[in-house]
Amino acid sequence: MSAPNEGFAESVARFRSEVSAAVTRARRASAEARDQVAAFRRENDTLAARARDGGLRVGVDELTDPRARERAAEWRRERGLPVDEFPPAHRLVAEREPEPEPEPEPVDDPLAENDPVVLERDDPEPPRPARPAPPVRRTDPEDDDGYFADQQILLEGG
Repeated sequence: MSAPNEGFAESVARFRSEVSAAVTRARRASAEARDQVAAFRRENDTLAARARDGGLRVGVDELTDPRARERAAEWRRERGLPVDEFPPAHRLVAEREPEPEPEPEPVDDPLAENDPVVLERDDPEPPRPARPAPPVRRTDPEDDDGYFADQQILLEGG
């Protein structure tokens, strides 16, 4: 016979084990998040230093809207966060190299330029005349042979 508290003790042990596993998972997730944030900050600091030194060049389409830059700086000032001063956006724009003209595609078939041209009509095709109804064969009621032949053709499917 088992003691009355034996089931309770097993439940408490199982609960402690599950809590311990959950705490371990939370600590791992927290450590991973700290690593990700640290890597993001390092990358941000590197980009900010390159921008301050003038070593960062971006395309015109990659520039942040000046109003958005000012709103972000104001938001950081209101919360007492540091606000880095960067050069004006127009100094960060990279000079674009002219794009080379695409080379013409080689033509393998010397007669390729002489291919026939098919013009399509915008007008609808004229209506086609309706097909005439097949002639109806009328048999003479006294002509049993003709009637029998027609019936046999229909039954044989031919």
